Amino acid sequence: IYIANDCIFPEDWTINDLMGKHRSRPYNPLIANTFFRAGFIEAWGRGIEKIKDSCKEAGNPMPEYTIKREEIMVMFKNLVSNTDQATNQANQDDNNSVIVRILQVIEAEPRLSQKKIANVIGEKYSTVKYYMESMKKSGVIKREGSSQKGKWIIL
Repeated sequence: IYIANDCIFPEDWTINDLMGKHRSRPYNPLIANTFFRAGFIEAWGRGIEKIKDSCKEAGNPMPEYTIKREEIMVMFKNLVSNTDQATNQANQDDNNSVIVRILQVIEAEPRLSQKKIANVIGEKYSTVKYYMESMKKSGVIKREGSSQKGKWIIL
């Protein structure tokens, strides 16, 4: 996936300046400040850092940047799907059988609580809770509905 944007970089900036921590110098401060006051920007100069952190968290390779005087283009390669992410997490984890068994139980009986899932797979509740929270954060599963009458969904 390629994302490109027209811009004008400060003349004294290098790619290392852009990739590291830096003070933001927006091309159009009036528009930038309007977006900041509206809550669309949470902190100046953190966009690239947030992109890198998100890629790392999702298990994706770091994006490649093409920077010219009046343009920046970002290329995201080999994006990992949620299914691939769950498989990668399972393959990399010493306790991969726990993740696989949790997913199998959810697929068979999505309305079970975490405690009941722990009983079915023969693991401690705290272990199952840990892995399920991790899978929720990484977008592998989600809970729909209440804790009493809801169900688990594999994304």
